[in-house]
Amino acid sequence: MERRSKSREDRKFNKRDGDAQGGGFRRGGHRPQRISIPKGTDLSYKNTAFLQKCLTERGKIFSRRLISGTAKQQRLLSVAVKRARFLGLLPSGSSRRK
Repeated sequence: MERRSKSREDRKFNKRDGDAQGGGFRRGGHRPQRISIPKGTDLSYKNTAFLQKCLTERGKIFSRRLISGTAKQQRLLSVAVKRARFLGLLPSGSSRRK
């Protein structure tokens, strides 16, 4: 009986090798921080200057990765942005539509 072209062991590959069949770790550079939240920063709806920095041009809140804050800070930030939007201190979104 003839052997198949590749055995199971031959088809296995190490993820670190980055074989042509796929796998391998992504090699990406370090993502620059957009904004860092210092420890003493007041994350309230009244601090509109800081909240504006945490929004994109379209009015969306930056993700926690880009802001480099903790999960608790991200929750406080989102609540503060929503309150400021409700009171009219921040824009609710971009007026530009495609």
